[in-house]
Amino acid sequence: MGHLSKLRLSCLFLSITPSLLFAEQYICSSQSAEDGFVDTGYHYLNTKFCQPAVWFDSFFMDEQSREYGHAGSMLRWYNDFSMVEKRGFVYKSGLTVRLYLPNFTRKLKLVFESEEEDQRIGMLSKESEQTQSTFGLRYDLYSKGRSSFNLKATLRPGIEARYRYTYPFSEKTIGRFTQKLYQRKNVTGEITYLDIDYSINPIFLFRWANFLKFETDLHGFETGSGFTLYQFISPTQAISYQTSITGRNNPYHYINNSNISVTYRHNILRKWFFYEIIPEINWNKEADTLREQELMITLRLEVLFKNI
Repeated sequence: MGHLSKLRLSCLFLSITPSLLFAEQYICSSQSAEDGFVDTGYHYLNTKFCQPAVWFDSFFMDEQSREYGHAGSMLRWYNDFSMVEKRGFVYKSGLTVRLYLPNFTRKLKLVFESEEEDQRIGMLSKESEQTQSTFGLRYDLYSKGRSSFNLKATLRPGIEARYRYTYPFSEKTIGRFTQKLYQRKNVTGEITYLDIDYSINPIFLFRWANFLKFETDLHGFETGSGFTLYQFISPTQAISYQTSITGRNNPYHYINNSNISVTYRHNILRKWFFYEIIPEINWNKEADTLREQELMITLRLEVLFKNI
């Protein structure tokens, strides 16, 4: 493929919608205040690689898209209609709202979100139970260059601090380290994420995601690792292929969930309406039960407004 063709394919990521274009330019734009080779090289790689990763994260509404320091206002409402082996029909709904407060700094946001929204897609054990939601305030305290830091307080009550550091290993490979500490009612916990993205070409992005979680009520650790291959089809269509495994060390070391899934996501009718088709298979195990296989297919209908 010639240089011109590659350039045209790359430009597809920047021609989705005006709002997304603005967001990607704002997030990915990286300029150096120094003229040194190392500093200049970092900002070049950070800008060149960032755009495809931001597009996939934003299109699929992965957890990564909510961690960018300059993320704008958003309203997301989804409804999942699932057929689950041995359990039949299962319905689940979720609402996430993040709004700038009028007459306040744009670093301060009002948020309304479910606990599920704080979990990496395909990483933590899949559950079909209704999740609780709560109001809160998020303050993006710092976001510059490779690092960002924000604080969030909720009415549950709870408080959370999140730090993120990004490092570009090369033009095609970038790593992200995220550390989160939180207190929710009587539970104190922490989650450490380590993600590595590799841009295969303008169409495919490969991600290796890992986490380590500790909560006082778990009396132990939960850890997991997963692989995702994102495929760009068109400005309104994309597919992600996922596989993950999670394990715990209490009351003994065991694998509590293994998952294989495919997600087809399509933006239709209006720029704010999406649907997803998600076939998946899970192998679940509790500490005192045998491992069970569960097949599931989900139709997700989603309304999504960004930069509102």
